[in-house]
Formats: sequence, C-alpha cells, structure tokens
Amino acid sequence: MEKVENMIEELHRGICTVTFKKVNGENRTMKCTLHPDYLPEQQTLNERTQTKDPNVIPVWDIDQNGWRSFRVDNVNDFNTTTLLKG
Repeated sequence: MEKVENMIEELHRGICTVTFKKVNGENRTMKCTLHPDYLPEQQTLNERTQTKDPNVIPVWDIDQNGWRSFRVDNVNDFNTTTLLKG
C-alpha cells in the first residue's frame, strides 16, 4: 500500500511518466498528473480518485487530455519528470 501512496503523492506534486502493461497486454508510457493546475475541476478529481480497487490509480493523461488509469501491479517504471509549484 505504501507504493500506491507514494505514487499518488508524486502525482499530486507534478507530472509523472508511467510505463505499464495495459489490460490487453500492450505496453504503454503515459505522462500524467493529479496536480490541481492540470485538472478540469476539483469535483471531478474527487469523483475519479475514489475507486473500488486500491491498486488502480486514476490520473489525468497530459497528452490525451483526459482521465485514464493504471494498475499499480502492472507498472514497469514510474518517474517524476516535472515538479510543479502549488
């Protein structure tokens, strides 16, 4: 659970690059965040971050400009690429 909490904390602090295996088996690299400057509105964040599965993290995809999620168990690499103020 600590791994999940650390990832969420980093996502709130800036933009992260996550490489993971999708449910269909494909590998994907995604630039994503939970930083409030990038989110459409706070209410949406609250709705999106309350998932039934604690191993699934919903995030804002910077390149696709939309909500996506990934399974922590399927993450191959996780890096904070940009720290943001605020």
